[in-house]
Amino acid sequence: MTVEGEGRFLPFMDHLIELRKRLMRALVWLGLGFALSFPFSEKMVAFLGKLAGTPLVFTTPTEAFWITIKTAFYGGLLLSFPGFLYEAWCFVAPGLYKDERRSILLWVGGGSVFFLLGIAFSFWVALPTALSFLVHFGEGEGLRAFMSVDRTISFEWRFLLVFGLIFELPVVMGFLSDRGLVSPQTFRKSRRWAIVGNAVLASVLSPTQDFLNMMIMFVPLLLLYELGIITSVWAASRRRKRKQEEASAPS
Repeated sequence: MTVEGEGRFLPFMDHLIELRKRLMRALVWLGLGFALSFPFSEKMVAFLGKLAGTPLVFTTPTEAFWITIKTAFYGGLLLSFPGFLYEAWCFVAPGLYKDERRSILLWVGGGSVFFLLGIAFSFWVALPTALSFLVHFGEGEGLRAFMSVDRTISFEWRFLLVFGLIFELPVVMGFLSDRGLVSPQTFRKSRRWAIVGNAVLASVLSPTQDFLNMMIMFVPLLLLYELGIITSVWAASRRRKRKQEEASAPS
């Protein structure tokens, strides 16, 4: 990493110190998010509990209490995600030129928007489909759902946050091309490998390993990869234009 984009490299220990600084600030963002979401955690538990479509129960004296704390924590993660992106940007910013550092709103803002789009897609499409399939799967055999509030709501939160993260794929691909690390042509040539990788990623990230839930993640990943190629082309064009302006600028 360079200092102020002028070609001087930071010592390794300075990297570690800066990384520790950014991690500590990320924890502060998480603490603020937790503090903001905690007063609404009981309402969020009640709201998320209704998504299951069946009454939820708790089987230990502390389960209802801990799911309230967990919900505040997950809500804090959601609220603090833009702060995480900002700290990540600040960590890499010293290695960028001044004009590149001005694009902070583009990448941090874009990452935040796509994260929210992933949450929205999961909430309105993926999560209801998965819950309906899983909850009613055994009804044909005469089975009746008896679902733990902790496990059910934790499952819902993981589903929401995972989709928020996988929707970051186009932003990551665009950023890599904007930095000149990966070209759009490389992304195009890697489609076959991307399909395999997305299948593996869907199987790993899916809260359950049933076929439907994996497909719910696999198909959006494929579409997001194609969108990422488009974003990569735009970012590479933006980079070329920036380089041309630098070359034509008077020294």
